[in-house]
Amino acid sequence: MKLNFIDTLFEGATNIRIPHPEDAVFDGSADAKKYLDALLEIIKNPNKITIKWDGGIALYFGRKPNGEFFCSDKYMYGKGKLATDVNQWIEHDKTKRSGTLRPDLYNKLKLIWMGLEQSVGQTKGVFMGDLMHTGKLKPVDGMFRFKPTTVEYRVPVSTNAKPNTLGALIAGKLGIVVVHKFNEIPWDGVTGLTNSGNIAIIAPTAGNKFTLNTPTQLVRAAETAVTQLGPAADKFLSGLDNVAKGLIKTYMNKKITQQTQEDVYTWLQQNASGKQHKLLVGDNQGGYLHRNAAGLNAVFSIWNAVYRLKENLCQQLDPQVKGFEQWTGNQQSGEGFVCDTSVGLVKLVNRGLFGVEHFN
Repeated sequence: MKLNFIDTLFEGATNIRIPHPEDAVFDGSADAKKYLDALLEIIKNPNKITIKWDGGIALYFGRKPNGEFFCSDKYMYGKGKLATDVNQWIEHDKTKRSGTLRPDLYNKLKLIWMGLEQSVGQTKGVFMGDLMHTGKLKPVDGMFRFKPTTVEYRVPVSTNAKPNTLGALIAGKLGIVVVHKFNEIPWDGVTGLTNSGNIAIIAPTAGNKFTLNTPTQLVRAAETAVTQLGPAADKFLSGLDNVAKGLIKTYMNKKITQQTQEDVYTWLQQNASGKQHKLLVGDNQGGYLHRNAAGLNAVFSIWNAVYRLKENLCQQLDPQVKGFEQWTGNQQSGEGFVCDTSVGLVKLVNRGLFGVEHFN
């Protein structure tokens, strides 16, 4: 049975993935407009932007009303399972459909568990963050380096000659955790957590403040695409079931990350069921996509217009990250950014850079 104090937090965790704004078009032009407006909101309120850290695993941790410390991953938390020791992670994994155990992760959790609890102190509630590293880091060429997943982070070692706040925080610690939210609200970097334990707790901005210029032409192009092509996109989407919409969305996502170079018709031959392929492509170009090519192009055009605007914002923000370096492949760039907007959290990820490296 769920604890009363956390019921509302579970409700907020039902959709644990932050959306890409360009994908909203697959829910219709009204949603595309809503997320385009969110991008414009971000431009006007860059003070709400935080760094999207490429963590190894999401951690939801804190204290229950009775003071008991818990730490779960986001999927356990979404099911109402607040683990009070590492053994409960193991038991949870045994019940999964795959039954796959994660012994390396359990060892990491044992290493940081006490330090996380000390950092929480007596604060009751839920902190949501990412595990970035476990174990003491040794400097390499004057940098602490760690790579949880795709992005490598390089933090200058703090010295008297070259002081670095983040470097001083990391030195000698047994783990690094970035915290994004406290009780579903973006964490301010201060409330309820301390660095009193042997874990480095990093705020989502890492002390950075961001600014944005308005890319007028890209904004105008996105607004025009949504307004003028929206009716055609809506009419096209209304003739598709959710499976077909999901296929076309998946195609666009794989196209931007270079997981495929094929056109949509060729891709569907290998990735759609026989029934869906017949409906969408058909024989002799007689399927729904061919008969409604203008609507398909409208959806693609809106997706691309919103994506290009978002990509520009990513390109503006990346060079503003100071105090450490982010490397994706051979380029100095991170996963992206997250902003709290009137429609909820929105992520700004350069999928043509980070996505390509991540999936390939």
